[in-house]
Amino acid sequence: MKLLRLLLAAVILLGVTACQHPMNSEEINNMTSSGVVLIVNDFYYSITLPSGDELFFADIDKDGDLVGLTSNQEKAAANSNMATGTGFFFTSDGQIMTNHHVARPEVSREHIKQFLKSLKKFIKEDYQQQIQELAQQYYSYAGQPAIQEQIASQYKSYTKKLENVDDMDMNEADVSIHSKLYVVYNGQHVISMDDLTPCEFVAVANDGVDLAIIQLEDCTTPEGAYIFSLRDEADDKPLTLDQKLYMIGFNRGFTIGKTSSGEIRSQIYSGTVTQKSDGERLLYSIPALHGSSGSPVVDEFGNLVAVNFAGYDSTQGFNYGIPSKKIRQFLKEY
Repeated sequence: MKLLRLLLAAVILLGVTACQHPMNSEEINNMTSSGVVLIVNDFYYSITLPSGDELFFADIDKDGDLVGLTSNQEKAAANSNMATGTGFFFTSDGQIMTNHHVARPEVSREHIKQFLKSLKKFIKEDYQQQIQELAQQYYSYAGQPAIQEQIASQYKSYTKKLENVDDMDMNEADVSIHSKLYVVYNGQHVISMDDLTPCEFVAVANDGVDLAIIQLEDCTTPEGAYIFSLRDEADDKPLTLDQKLYMIGFNRGFTIGKTSSGEIRSQIYSGTVTQKSDGERLLYSIPALHGSSGSPVVDEFGNLVAVNFAGYDSTQGFNYGIPSKKIRQFLKEY
Protein backbone atom coordinates (compact mmCIF):
# COMPACT_ATOMS: atom_id res chain seq x y z
CA MET A 1 0.00 0.00 0.00
CA LYS A 2 2.85 2.35 0.89
CA LEU A 3 4.55 1.62 -2.45
CA LEU A 4 1.28 2.32 -4.27
CA ARG A 5 0.95 5.71 -2.56
CA LEU A 6 4.53 6.61 -3.51
CA LEU A 7 3.94 5.65 -7.12
CA LEU A 8 0.72 7.67 -7.19
CA ALA A 9 2.49 10.69 -5.72
CA ALA A 10 5.21 10.37 -8.33
CA VAL A 11 2.65 10.26 -11.15
CA ILE A 12 0.89 13.38 -9.78
CA LEU A 13 4.22 15.20 -9.45
CA LEU A 14 5.16 14.35 -13.01
CA GLY A 15 1.77 15.53 -14.17
CA VAL A 16 2.18 18.89 -12.42
CA THR A 17 5.68 19.30 -13.78
CA ALA A 18 4.55 18.50 -17.31
CA CYS A 19 1.88 21.21 -17.09
CA GLN A 20 4.53 23.85 -16.48
CA HIS A 21 5.96 24.01 -19.99
CA PRO A 22 8.26 26.76 -21.35
CA MET A 23 6.29 29.53 -23.06
CA ASN A 24 7.08 31.86 -25.93
CA SER A 25 6.69 35.67 -25.96
CA GLU A 26 3.06 35.63 -27.01
CA GLU A 27 2.10 33.10 -24.34
CA ILE A 28 4.00 35.01 -21.65
CA ASN A 29 2.36 38.26 -22.73
CA ASN A 30 -1.14 36.78 -22.83
CA MET A 31 -0.71 35.36 -19.34
CA THR A 32 0.98 38.26 -17.52
CA SER A 33 0.32 41.60 -19.25
CA SER A 34 -2.98 42.25 -17.45
CA GLY A 35 -1.01 42.51 -14.21
CA VAL A 36 1.34 45.26 -15.45
CA VAL A 37 0.50 48.94 -14.95
CA LEU A 38 1.89 52.24 -16.15
CA ILE A 39 2.79 54.40 -13.15
CA VAL A 40 2.46 58.19 -13.34
CA ASN A 41 4.14 60.31 -10.67
CA ASP A 42 3.16 63.99 -10.50
CA PHE A 43 5.61 65.62 -8.09
CA TYR A 44 7.56 68.63 -6.91
CA TYR A 45 9.87 69.34 -3.97
CA SER A 46 9.83 71.71 -1.04
CA ILE A 47 12.69 73.18 0.98
CA THR A 48 11.93 74.24 4.55
CA LEU A 49 14.36 77.03 5.42
CA PRO A 50 15.73 77.58 8.94
CA SER A 51 13.30 80.53 9.14
CA GLY A 52 10.38 78.14 8.72
CA ASP A 53 9.44 79.45 5.28
CA GLU A 54 9.33 77.18 2.26
CA LEU A 55 10.71 77.26 -1.26
CA PHE A 56 9.52 74.91 -3.98
CA PHE A 57 11.03 73.48 -7.16
CA ALA A 58 10.21 70.84 -9.76
CA ASP A 59 13.59 69.23 -10.45
CA ILE A 60 17.33 69.71 -10.81
CA ASP A 61 18.63 70.36 -14.34
CA LYS A 62 21.84 69.05 -15.87
CA ASP A 63 23.76 72.11 -14.63
CA GLY A 64 22.67 71.48 -11.04
CA ASP A 65 20.21 74.38 -10.88
CA LEU A 66 16.79 74.05 -9.28
CA VAL A 67 14.05 74.12 -11.92
CA GLY A 68 11.00 76.34 -11.27
CA LEU A 69 12.24 77.70 -7.95
CA THR A 70 9.46 79.67 -6.24
CA SER A 71 8.04 80.52 -2.82
CA ASN A 72 4.49 80.02 -4.14
CA GLN A 73 3.27 76.46 -3.55
CA GLU A 74 0.28 76.80 -5.89
CA LYS A 75 2.62 77.85 -8.68
CA ALA A 76 4.92 74.92 -7.91
CA ALA A 77 2.01 72.46 -7.99
CA ALA A 78 0.81 73.87 -11.30
CA ASN A 79 4.30 73.44 -12.81
CA SER A 80 5.13 70.11 -11.22
CA ASN A 81 7.27 67.44 -12.80
CA MET A 82 5.71 64.30 -14.24
CA ALA A 83 7.52 60.99 -14.66
CA THR A 84 6.39 57.54 -15.69
CA GLY A 85 7.49 54.04 -14.82
CA THR A 86 6.16 50.52 -14.66
CA GLY A 87 4.74 48.43 -11.85
CA PHE A 88 2.97 45.11 -11.38
CA PHE A 89 0.43 43.51 -9.04
CA PHE A 90 1.77 40.98 -6.57
CA THR A 91 -1.18 40.74 -4.15
CA SER A 92 -4.96 40.64 -4.42
CA ASP A 93 -5.38 43.79 -2.33
CA GLY A 94 -4.09 46.22 -4.93
CA GLN A 95 -0.42 46.29 -3.95
CA ILE A 96 1.97 47.12 -6.78
CA MET A 97 5.73 46.65 -6.82
CA THR A 98 7.99 49.09 -8.65
CA ASN A 99 11.31 50.89 -8.19
CA HIS A 100 12.04 53.31 -5.38
CA HIS A 101 13.08 55.94 -7.92
CA VAL A 102 9.69 55.60 -9.67
CA ALA A 103 7.58 55.90 -6.50
CA ARG A 104 9.80 58.45 -4.73
CA PRO A 105 12.20 60.29 -7.08
CA GLU A 106 14.99 61.55 -4.85
CA VAL A 107 17.36 64.49 -5.17
CA SER A 108 20.65 65.07 -3.43
CA ARG A 109 19.86 66.93 -0.24
CA GLU A 110 23.53 67.85 0.19
CA HIS A 111 23.60 69.33 -3.32
CA ILE A 112 20.50 71.41 -2.55
CA LYS A 113 21.95 72.70 0.71
CA GLN A 114 25.14 73.74 -1.08
CA PHE A 115 23.05 75.38 -3.77
CA LEU A 116 21.03 77.28 -1.17
CA LYS A 117 24.15 78.86 0.29
CA SER A 118 24.53 80.80 -2.96
CA LEU A 119 20.81 81.52 -3.12
CA LYS A 120 20.48 84.00 -0.31
CA LYS A 121 20.06 86.82 -2.82
CA PHE A 122 16.93 85.08 -4.15
CA ILE A 123 15.58 84.62 -0.61
CA LYS A 124 16.21 88.30 0.23
CA GLU A 125 14.41 89.44 -2.92
CA ASP A 126 11.49 87.15 -2.13
CA TYR A 127 11.19 88.55 1.42
CA GLN A 128 11.41 92.11 0.07
CA GLN A 129 8.58 91.39 -2.33
CA GLN A 130 6.48 89.95 0.50
CA ILE A 131 7.13 93.08 2.56
CA GLN A 132 6.07 95.37 -0.31
CA GLU A 133 2.87 93.40 -0.90
CA LEU A 134 2.02 93.51 2.81
CA ALA A 135 2.57 97.28 2.85
CA GLN A 136 0.14 97.69 -0.03
CA GLN A 137 -2.41 95.44 1.67
CA TYR A 138 -2.13 97.43 4.91
CA TYR A 139 -3.25 100.67 3.28
CA SER A 140 -5.96 98.97 1.25
CA TYR A 141 -7.62 97.90 4.52
CA ALA A 142 -7.87 101.40 5.96
CA GLY A 143 -10.66 101.56 8.52
CA GLN A 144 -10.35 97.83 9.37
CA PRO A 145 -7.95 97.86 12.34
CA ALA A 146 -8.20 94.13 13.12
CA ILE A 147 -7.03 93.15 9.62
CA GLN A 148 -4.38 95.89 9.59
CA GLU A 149 -3.03 94.55 12.88
CA GLN A 150 -2.60 91.07 11.36
CA ILE A 151 -0.86 92.52 8.30
CA ALA A 152 1.41 94.65 10.48
CA SER A 153 2.41 91.55 12.45
CA GLN A 154 3.29 89.70 9.23
CA TYR A 155 5.20 92.78 8.01
CA LYS A 156 7.35 92.81 11.15
CA SER A 157 7.94 89.05 10.85
CA TYR A 158 9.22 89.28 7.26
CA THR A 159 11.32 92.33 8.12
CA LYS A 160 13.03 90.36 10.87
CA LYS A 161 13.52 87.35 8.54
CA LEU A 162 15.10 89.63 5.94
CA GLU A 163 17.58 90.93 8.53
CA ASN A 164 18.58 87.34 9.45
CA VAL A 165 19.04 85.86 5.97
CA ASP A 166 22.84 86.19 6.01
CA ASP A 167 22.99 84.28 9.29
CA MET A 168 20.87 81.34 8.05
CA ASP A 169 22.59 77.96 8.36
CA MET A 170 21.47 76.18 5.20
CA ASN A 171 22.65 72.87 6.64
CA GLU A 172 19.48 73.02 8.72
CA ALA A 173 17.25 73.22 5.63
CA ASP A 174 14.98 70.22 5.07
CA VAL A 175 13.92 68.82 1.68
CA SER A 176 10.63 66.98 1.08
CA ILE A 177 8.78 65.60 -1.91
CA HIS A 178 5.12 66.28 -2.69
CA SER A 179 3.91 63.43 -4.86
CA LYS A 180 0.66 62.22 -6.39
CA LEU A 181 0.77 58.67 -7.71
CA TYR A 182 -1.52 57.20 -10.35
CA VAL A 183 -1.68 54.07 -12.49
CA VAL A 184 -3.01 53.25 -15.92
CA TYR A 185 -4.22 49.70 -16.48
CA ASN A 186 -2.95 47.78 -19.46
CA GLY A 187 -5.33 48.27 -22.40
CA GLN A 188 -7.05 51.28 -20.83
CA HIS A 189 -8.11 54.34 -22.84
CA VAL A 190 -6.68 57.56 -21.41
CA ILE A 191 -7.82 61.01 -22.48
CA SER A 192 -7.08 63.13 -19.40
CA MET A 193 -5.71 62.91 -15.86
CA ASP A 194 -9.25 62.10 -14.69
CA ASP A 195 -8.86 58.66 -16.31
CA LEU A 196 -5.93 57.75 -14.08
CA THR A 197 -6.42 55.66 -10.94
CA PRO A 198 -4.93 57.18 -7.76
CA CYS A 199 -2.56 55.21 -5.53
CA GLU A 200 -0.94 55.59 -2.14
CA PHE A 201 2.74 55.22 -1.31
CA VAL A 202 3.32 52.25 1.03
CA ALA A 203 6.99 51.40 1.56
CA VAL A 204 10.52 51.38 0.17
CA ALA A 205 13.28 48.85 0.65
CA ASN A 206 16.20 49.45 2.99
CA ASP A 207 19.93 49.31 2.26
CA GLY A 208 19.64 51.20 -1.01
CA VAL A 209 17.71 48.45 -2.83
CA ASP A 210 15.68 50.17 -5.57
CA LEU A 211 12.29 48.67 -4.70
CA ALA A 212 9.03 50.20 -3.48
CA ILE A 213 5.39 49.32 -2.99
CA ILE A 214 2.38 51.46 -3.82
CA GLN A 215 -1.28 50.49 -3.46
CA LEU A 216 -4.59 51.28 -5.13
CA GLU A 217 -6.72 53.49 -2.89
CA ASP A 218 -9.57 50.96 -2.90
CA CYS A 219 -7.13 48.17 -1.88
CA THR A 220 -8.52 45.82 -4.52
CA THR A 221 -6.67 44.34 -7.48
CA PRO A 222 -8.94 44.54 -10.54
CA GLU A 223 -10.75 41.33 -11.37
CA GLY A 224 -8.87 39.30 -13.94
CA ALA A 225 -5.56 41.09 -13.44
CA TYR A 226 -2.59 38.74 -13.32
CA ILE A 227 -0.79 38.57 -9.97
CA PHE A 228 2.95 37.95 -10.26
CA SER A 229 4.69 35.54 -7.93
CA LEU A 230 8.18 34.34 -7.15
CA ARG A 231 9.25 30.73 -7.33
CA ASP A 232 9.12 28.83 -4.06
CA GLU A 233 12.21 29.74 -2.06
CA ALA A 234 13.39 26.12 -2.04
CA ASP A 235 13.19 26.00 -5.84
CA ASP A 236 14.66 29.45 -6.44
CA LYS A 237 17.91 28.29 -7.98
CA PRO A 238 20.39 30.72 -9.61
CA LEU A 239 19.63 31.57 -13.21
CA THR A 240 22.02 30.17 -15.78
CA LEU A 241 23.91 32.02 -18.50
CA ASP A 242 21.90 32.34 -21.73
CA GLN A 243 18.66 31.48 -19.88
CA LYS A 244 15.68 33.02 -21.65
CA LEU A 245 13.98 35.95 -19.90
CA TYR A 246 11.07 38.27 -20.71
CA MET A 247 10.34 41.80 -19.55
CA ILE A 248 6.88 43.41 -19.73
CA GLY A 249 6.74 47.19 -19.34
CA PHE A 250 6.00 50.64 -20.69
CA ASN A 251 9.11 51.90 -22.47
CA ARG A 252 8.85 55.69 -22.87
CA GLY A 253 5.57 55.67 -20.98
CA PHE A 254 2.69 57.11 -22.99
CA THR A 255 4.90 57.85 -26.01
CA ILE A 256 5.23 54.24 -27.14
CA GLY A 257 2.42 52.80 -25.04
CA LYS A 258 -0.39 54.71 -26.75
CA THR A 259 -1.80 52.78 -29.72
CA SER A 260 -3.69 54.14 -32.73
CA SER A 261 -6.95 53.08 -31.09
CA GLY A 262 -6.13 55.20 -28.01
CA GLU A 263 -5.37 52.30 -25.69
CA ILE A 264 -2.26 52.27 -23.51
CA ARG A 265 -0.49 48.95 -24.00
CA SER A 266 2.69 47.49 -22.58
CA GLN A 267 5.45 45.96 -24.64
CA ILE A 268 7.23 42.66 -24.12
CA TYR A 269 10.92 42.18 -24.82
CA SER A 270 13.05 39.07 -24.55
CA GLY A 271 16.71 38.42 -23.92
CA THR A 272 19.05 36.19 -22.00
CA VAL A 273 21.08 36.22 -18.82
CA THR A 274 24.47 37.60 -19.86
CA GLN A 275 26.38 37.58 -16.58
CA LYS A 276 26.38 35.32 -13.56
CA SER A 277 24.45 37.19 -10.85
CA ASP A 278 26.33 38.47 -7.80
CA GLY A 279 23.12 38.28 -5.75
CA GLU A 280 22.73 42.07 -5.82
CA ARG A 281 21.76 42.53 -9.46
CA LEU A 282 21.11 40.53 -12.59
CA LEU A 283 22.46 41.53 -16.01
CA TYR A 284 20.51 40.56 -19.12
CA SER A 285 20.38 41.43 -22.81
CA ILE A 286 16.81 42.78 -22.75
CA PRO A 287 16.45 46.19 -24.46
CA ALA A 288 14.83 48.89 -22.34
CA LEU A 289 14.21 52.64 -22.41
CA HIS A 290 13.19 55.17 -19.75
CA GLY A 291 9.76 54.20 -18.48
CA SER A 292 10.60 50.53 -18.12
CA SER A 293 11.89 51.02 -14.58
CA GLY A 294 9.94 48.73 -12.28
CA SER A 295 9.05 46.25 -15.03
CA PRO A 296 8.71 42.59 -14.03
CA VAL A 297 11.26 40.21 -15.53
CA VAL A 298 10.06 36.62 -15.77
CA ASP A 299 11.49 33.30 -16.87
CA GLU A 300 10.02 31.06 -19.57
CA PHE A 301 7.51 29.68 -17.06
CA GLY A 302 6.20 33.11 -16.05
CA ASN A 303 7.91 33.16 -12.65
CA LEU A 304 9.07 36.58 -11.41
CA VAL A 305 12.88 36.50 -11.32
CA ALA A 306 13.80 40.20 -11.24
CA VAL A 307 12.55 43.80 -11.26
CA ASN A 308 14.17 45.98 -13.93
CA PHE A 309 15.88 49.03 -12.48
CA ALA A 310 18.89 50.31 -14.44
CA GLY A 311 20.70 50.32 -17.74
CA TYR A 312 23.27 52.19 -19.75
CA ASP A 313 22.39 55.45 -21.51
CA SER A 314 24.78 54.63 -24.35
CA THR A 315 22.97 51.41 -25.22
CA GLN A 316 19.61 49.80 -24.58
CA GLY A 317 20.98 46.29 -25.09
CA PHE A 318 22.11 45.53 -21.54
CA ASN A 319 20.08 46.23 -18.42
CA TYR A 320 20.04 45.32 -14.75
CA GLY A 321 17.33 43.78 -12.63
CA ILE A 322 16.97 43.32 -8.88
CA PRO A 323 17.05 39.51 -8.42
CA SER A 324 14.42 37.40 -6.67
CA LYS A 325 16.56 36.99 -3.54
CA LYS A 326 16.44 40.75 -2.90
CA ILE A 327 12.72 40.93 -3.74
CA ARG A 328 11.94 38.15 -1.28
CA GLN A 329 14.04 39.83 1.42
CA PHE A 330 12.19 43.13 0.88
CA LEU A 331 8.80 41.44 1.18
CA LYS A 332 9.84 39.72 4.41
CA GLU A 333 11.10 42.95 5.96
CA TYR A 334 8.23 45.22 5.02
